[in-house]
Amino acid sequence: MTPLAAAKAKATNNTRKIAVVKAKRKTAKSLQRPSNGMAIRTLALVVNRAKPGTETIVAEISRVCSEVGVTLREVAWPIDPKGLRGADACCVVGGDGTFLGVAETAAREAVPMFGINRGKLGFLAAYPADDVAASLRSVLAGQVRREERAMLEISFADGTFALALNDLVIKTRDVFRMSRLGVQADGSPVNTYRADGLIVATPTGSSAYNLAAGGPLIDPAATVIALTPLCAHTLSNQPLIFSAEAELRIESLDAVPLGLSVDGRPTLDAAKRLPLIVRTAKVRLGILRPSNLSHFDVLRSKLHWA
Repeated sequence: MTPLAAAKAKATNNTRKIAVVKAKRKTAKSLQRPSNGMAIRTLALVVNRAKPGTETIVAEISRVCSEVGVTLREVAWPIDPKGLRGADACCVVGGDGTFLGVAETAAREAVPMFGINRGKLGFLAAYPADDVAASLRSVLAGQVRREERAMLEISFADGTFALALNDLVIKTRDVFRMSRLGVQADGSPVNTYRADGLIVATPTGSSAYNLAAGGPLIDPAATVIALTPLCAHTLSNQPLIFSAEAELRIESLDAVPLGLSVDGRPTLDAAKRLPLIVRTAKVRLGILRPSNLSHFDVLRSKLHWA
């Protein structure tokens, strides 16, 4: 090969290398600036390592983030209230319980969430664990539907507050006794329930304990509050739906020991926390889901509908 031909070949090779580098940069840039306008530059990662297979999933997530230039920051589980501060999104590896355990912090910090399911149902953790790289790339590329989910704000008698994505459950601790619970809506008496307890659910939580107790399924795009009695003594005490503007007050009318839980986080002795006020929270939780997966797709799959 003549010196001139060698120089031309070298120049052509360099041009190809530059083109490859530019293509990689363009791909990484497009993944960091998705088409839906939500740029993810810092991704918080919450992992429930009690679930099997999480090490492999974390390694895949780390590899993809490194390739596209996204900063990955693992946050310890159970989550610190300030653990998501500064993140653009949060990826949860675990089941729906893990997802719920992060939801309050994510809502307060306005950090959207998505979940890779290592649990049983996967109503909330919508991405499967069998192709983590493809799932993560689709999220970073903006191939998602962002849903803004309503939450409950609960004000307790002891001055504390909580947010719930799914539900508030008040239940007798003595399995052989009923409780008497009084409910008011906007200051007006609704009913005195003689029952094992009450569930106050969001539309998102309507497919959880609320459904098992005979409550209605509600489209999560709705903004309402569901009240469902647990094994009420009177058959006419059926579930009720309240508007998003309603403020519910719940109090105990007897000395039966009660427990309560917020999104599955239990308080065994509820005596000091009642009466309580429940209303629709001002903040919402952003949930990132596959753009081709509707809520009713999930229901048909999980509930085995035709």
